[in-house]
Amino acid sequence: MIVSTEAIIIHSRRFGDSSRIVTAYSRELGKVGLVAKGARTASSSLGSALEPMSHARLTVYHGKNKDLHTVSRAETIAPRARIQGSYDHLGAGLLMCELIMRTQAQEQPDAGVFELLCRALNVLDSAANDDAYSVSVAMRLRLADLMGFGLQRAPFPQDRRYVSIDVSDGAVYEHDGGIRLSIASYGIMHSSLRGKWTSAQESDRLEIESFLSLYFSHHLDTRIAPQAFNTLR
Repeated sequence: MIVSTEAIIIHSRRFGDSSRIVTAYSRELGKVGLVAKGARTASSSLGSALEPMSHARLTVYHGKNKDLHTVSRAETIAPRARIQGSYDHLGAGLLMCELIMRTQAQEQPDAGVFELLCRALNVLDSAANDDAYSVSVAMRLRLADLMGFGLQRAPFPQDRRYVSIDVSDGAVYEHDGGIRLSIASYGIMHSSLRGKWTSAQESDRLEIESFLSLYFSHHLDTRIAPQAFNTLR
């Protein structure tokens, strides 16, 4: 079956001497594995449209009961030059794509997840360098919302050095009893969910990544480690 689908490339790796294996999140197919034969040759028209975070229209030969399908055509829909040209933006985009890769089941499309990723990449492409990380935080917290275990919204606590978040239901407490976060780290999360971007120190990023790993791991009953963050440090 031939399928034409809009997709975001969330992972890409070399395959053989000239090909590429990519994972895309497609509006029609969900998370799907693809092989792009000859994509790394100079004459191929596929190359740039299959880079991570590319937003493309794909033509896919979709085989029944196969883990990998063949992509024969890829055309960029929305070029996002700033994401590819900035280390801060690239890192933030990879964090978002990695979580989609790790949390979504194969070929189980979810229009809400697709639209969330598209909107987040659009916002990221126009964000300042210092704000890029908080855009990725907002997207990942909203993914938890879509998956049914989002943080409970609460007023920002005043005159506190830390908060605790209950891993089971996302409730925020001003006392011990859950995952402890400094008020600075929680403030970044709290603001990002309201579309207010702010810069984050390295210590805050480490704390937020640890929290997100523990939180998603608990709810999905599998270890969700921030590999992209550790690689980019």
